[in-house]
Amino acid sequence: MENIKHLRAWLRISRQPKYRWLWFVAAGLIYIGILLFPMTGVEKEAKGALAVFGVTAFLWATNTLPVAVTGLMVLFLIPLSGSMSPTETYAYFGNKAVFFVLGAFILASPIQRSGLSTRLALTVVSRFGNSQNTLIGSILILSALMSFVISSYAVTAMLFPVVIEVVQASGAKPGGRFGLAAFLALGWGCGIGGIATLLGGARAPLALGVLRSTTKGEYDITFAEWFVWSIPLVVLMLVVAYLILLQIGKGIVVSLSTARKFLEVRSKSLGAISSREIGILVLVTGIVLLWIFRGKAWGLDTIAFFGVVCSFICGWASWQEVEEDVNWGIFLMYGSAIALSAVLRDTGAAQALAEALLGSWINSGFVCFVVMVLIITFLTEGMSNAAAVAVLMPIGLALAAKYGMDPKTMTLGITLPSGLAFLLPVSTPVMAIIMGSGYVSPSEAFKRGLLLKLVGTLIFLAMAKFYWPLFGLGV
Repeated sequence: MENIKHLRAWLRISRQPKYRWLWFVAAGLIYIGILLFPMTGVEKEAKGALAVFGVTAFLWATNTLPVAVTGLMVLFLIPLSGSMSPTETYAYFGNKAVFFVLGAFILASPIQRSGLSTRLALTVVSRFGNSQNTLIGSILILSALMSFVISSYAVTAMLFPVVIEVVQASGAKPGGRFGLAAFLALGWGCGIGGIATLLGGARAPLALGVLRSTTKGEYDITFAEWFVWSIPLVVLMLVVAYLILLQIGKGIVVSLSTARKFLEVRSKSLGAISSREIGILVLVTGIVLLWIFRGKAWGLDTIAFFGVVCSFICGWASWQEVEEDVNWGIFLMYGSAIALSAVLRDTGAAQALAEALLGSWINSGFVCFVVMVLIITFLTEGMSNAAAVAVLMPIGLALAAKYGMDPKTMTLGITLPSGLAFLLPVSTPVMAIIMGSGYVSPSEAFKRGLLLKLVGTLIFLAMAKFYWPLFGLGV
């Protein structure tokens, strides 16, 4: 126990800016160590790819550098290692997944800026906030549904001011159970809803990009397929989450009359719905329908850019607003992650790594699937879930090929559980935002989230085993 305390103290000190060079030294030692480590049957190019992979996984896991900066480092290290030429490396920034995410992020900007999302939030919460239980339920369901079409952390940021003013207006104090339940409803709803479609988080398009790249375009997952294969998990987890939230708020009574007056005043202050809001609502509805029914034929990225062009032509989007709203650095991470997966595949490094880590004791595809699900479920709590997906996808797809599994199964097995991040703020901005409210302590988030995470993992495995085969996807 004393050794663990010393280790934690050293980790806290080492993260101070003046000691951060220690992490860079560690990354350099990892790179050199892998290059010098004797590996029978592994070619020089594959060893170089493994060295780059080791450094990248370390930097993403420790958050030593922003993920975008680590992405730039990957683009430098891959050619330096001799595993892939610079031209081939940079070409992976042309992957369709990168442009789909770009289009989706740009479309999210006018939804927020027009006031449409705020109007929707106030309408739903005021309409269904007649009691404590229905108010908590409305926050949970609203945040989940909005995360179907907007990035989950953007939804959290949009709904945060509404929730905090409602909680404060009700008279709830920090440390109280009503405020805890309300903000956990917001965070859990966004996290769970972000699993349902390709729009709720960056990890899903990233995983599809790696899948296409690794299988050279032979396998893909459509917008509709993703929704069909994920929706039971989303629905069941929302039910479980609501039951846990009811238990948290049980026996607590707060005054909602003041909160309802606040919502009414805020709703009236928005005025009549504007033509911009109506236009964006119609456009986004049409784009989602095109993704569902024409996504495979036209391409998700092409449809996204069609929506972007329409929003600018009609004057519903502003480039100045888009520049402020879109996280441009994330695209560096996407492109570098897809390039890294490609070099691991082409050099045989992914296969060698999979054999070394799991190949000696796994004897079936189902066991392999379960192991990868468990690894990603807890790895995603220690690092960005998009980074966790980028790290595990090449290994998972290599194992899928070894055991004759459908690579789409492994892609979903890695990506969907990565969204079950409810314990720590490092895994997703959603948890960081709600913990910053003052109503959710880290210990409460961990304790309450652990139960939801464990139940969600069991639901996912049951869904994969019994539900997916009904729709043509075997485990």
